[in-house]
Amino acid sequence: MYVKIDKESFEVVILTVSLKIVGTVHRLPQERLTDFMTKSNSDYLPVTDATIFFLSDDRMIAKTKFLSLNRKDVTLILPSSEMIK
Repeated sequence: MYVKIDKESFEVVILTVSLKIVGTVHRLPQERLTDFMTKSNSDYLPVTDATIFFLSDDRMIAKTKFLSLNRKDVTLILPSSEMIK
C-alpha cells in the first residue's frame, strides 16, 4: 500500500568540490534544512529540476529532471531564497 506524504519544495544551490547544482529539494513541513541533511535514512539527496555547472567557470554541464547526489559530496547547501544578490 502506498502512503502519500506531503512535502514542501524549495529551490537550493548545492556546492560540491567541483560542481554547483541548482535545483529543487523536498522536505517535510516544518523540517529545518540542517535536519533534512543530517537525519535522513538515505545516503543520497534527491534533487529535481536540476541544472549542473562546473564550479571553476560556471559552465553548464547538464539539465535533468532528477538526480541523486551522495550527501557526503555536499560541501554547501543553501536555499536560493536566502541568497543576497
